[in-house]
Amino acid sequence: MNIVERFLFSRKRDVGIDKFRLKCGKIVDPFRINGWIQYALGYHVKELDLTIGIKGFNELNFGVFTCKTLVILRLSMDKGSILSVPTYFRLPNLKVLHLGLMKCSDDGSVDRLFSGCISLEELHLRNCEVSNMNKLRVCNATLKKLFLSGFMGTDHEIEIITPNLVHFSYYYTGTKGFSLINLNSLSEARIYIGPYLFSTIDFAPSATALMNGISQARSLYLTLYSSKPILLTPGLVPQFPNLTYLNLEMGGCLPEWKILLANSPCLDTLVLDFEFSGSGLESHNNGRDETEKVPGCLMYKVKTIKLLSFQGKPFESQVVEYLLKNAKVLERFTVRLSGKKRLRTKISKEVRALSRVSKKCQVTII
Repeated sequence: MNIVERFLFSRKRDVGIDKFRLKCGKIVDPFRINGWIQYALGYHVKELDLTIGIKGFNELNFGVFTCKTLVILRLSMDKGSILSVPTYFRLPNLKVLHLGLMKCSDDGSVDRLFSGCISLEELHLRNCEVSNMNKLRVCNATLKKLFLSGFMGTDHEIEIITPNLVHFSYYYTGTKGFSLINLNSLSEARIYIGPYLFSTIDFAPSATALMNGISQARSLYLTLYSSKPILLTPGLVPQFPNLTYLNLEMGGCLPEWKILLANSPCLDTLVLDFEFSGSGLESHNNGRDETEKVPGCLMYKVKTIKLLSFQGKPFESQVVEYLLKNAKVLERFTVRLSGKKRLRTKISKEVRALSRVSKKCQVTII
């Protein structure tokens, strides 16, 4: 490792360090790692990017938790490494924090972590172990963007209190309890609900709490990868009074897609992505019931509709027919085709031949 020390100590001493990135594997001496980090801290580093692949690395340089110049901190450690946040923890200028592949020692460490970042605006938690915690509590008044994904362990609760949050992204893997408090500033939510969660009803209450918590969002990207009509779970879909943009990606089932439209009275733009849709869709009624009430937003609000990964399957064609038949104020209808070239021409002709209720509607096939 002498080459690292030679490089660090040969650089000009009167030049600060804006960004310091360190990625190391299992054979590196932990003492040296902390020495290199200390060197960067001593030169008032602003961005620190650490990927430490040493199993059981638990003694991170204390200066990382008290550096006044840090603005961005990315910290990824080997699975099983425990992050123990000291009692005195304060990063007064930190705005962006990424944590991945680690385990917090207890609930108190998490509380100290977020309360000590008094200027934090963006937080990423990825593939973190939470099985030893009762509650993952994210409480921060300055936070604007929150990204959660891949938590290991489901016997825990998640509580989010972020009154100024504008973006929330969550890969939902199931929790014992979920609480989103005061997310009235939320502008955009991106939610992925996995394929196995609703094999049992145990996760339904927390999923319902999640959906209710994001109900004030103006834009929603929702991915549902399930062969079951999970949106029909009682109470799961709340009213979305401010929603103007909906991007819905179905990985299994689409019989209940209209419930989202019915609960989104101000919806202006609708995007349906069929990329991962399966044959299970074809076994359900996709809107052929003539007596069924058409969502009000579809008749009087929606002006833009986009269909992605369209292959011309029977259920997809039914959706197209339904939308064109009922979207009275539709102005732009775009279909992005997928599949073999010889079928694309046929599908394009079929779509263009469908009647449309809106006289202003312009159909674009890509």
